Amino acid sequence: MAVVLRTQDHAAADRRAFWQDVVCDSFVPVHVKSLTDEPFHGRIQADRLGAVQIAEVVADPSQVDRTPRLITRSDAEFLLVGVIQGGSALIQQDGREAELHPGDIACYDTTRPYTLMCHEGFSMLEFMLPHRLTHLDSGQTGEVTATRFSATEGVGALVSPFLTRLAKRPRDYADSAESLARTTGDLLATMFAERCTRPSRDDAHAVRRTTFLRIRAYIDQNLGDPDLSPAQIAKAHHISLRYAQKLFAEEQTTITAWIRQRRLEGCRRDLTGPFAAGRTVASTAARWGLLDPAHFSRVFKSAYGLSPVDYRAAHSEK
Repeated sequence: MAVVLRTQDHAAADRRAFWQDVVCDSFVPVHVKSLTDEPFHGRIQADRLGAVQIAEVVADPSQVDRTPRLITRSDAEFLLVGVIQGGSALIQQDGREAELHPGDIACYDTTRPYTLMCHEGFSMLEFMLPHRLTHLDSGQTGEVTATRFSATEGVGALVSPFLTRLAKRPRDYADSAESLARTTGDLLATMFAERCTRPSRDDAHAVRRTTFLRIRAYIDQNLGDPDLSPAQIAKAHHISLRYAQKLFAEEQTTITAWIRQRRLEGCRRDLTGPFAAGRTVASTAARWGLLDPAHFSRVFKSAYGLSPVDYRAAHSEK
């Protein structure tokens, strides 16, 4: 059930302190400063969808700061993704700033200092999710934080309405919560990869990271192709096979292992999803590009400890 917290339920003199506590409890420890002398008005409606925490924040002009001192007091490692609904906001992190208007998206990482400023009354949807859902760690998010993603261009035009609809009625999707949480992370990862297509040519690390993110997004989009291979992937990205393999070696994995892992994750979700009973194990595997049932059964059991049939049966008994 959604939790709704409002300053109007408290005396005017207590509202700023109440809002400070509410924001910290809903997200991570921060300093909140009102930018108006009037009695403060704010409301947070919070809910969850699997591993994703969702909140609608409506408030008077204010500034939120996550400082180095507050970070040392909290080991929270999340990515916050904001979608402006009304008013405007300015996000600052990692030496960049992004000004947001209705529909725009930007993210900021709780492991590093950031500032969120709203000089007018605003409404914002906030999604707080673990780094793993976006396939990025805290050391990689610095490439996309405090960057504006438009609701009218590129993947942002798909992601913005998706997030907005998801936040308005998350309880409608409770039966598919975990699957939708992963979908949210995958969409954000694809959006981030799109933005990383224009790094500085002088920044070799940025070029490698950009190429790696684009390849991962490409793999996720083509997992159902049984012919997906390291050579095909390298050709599609106009790089040598050796260079592509080196990118994955830097992440302590291989292209083949990454493809197998992502396919098995997709199969595992389908085997425990709402349509599992209507699909054979073989058709589930084929949907993810695994056409040899015996091979699929072996690698699935090696990864999860049970055969696909037994894994689905164990889940259905719960």
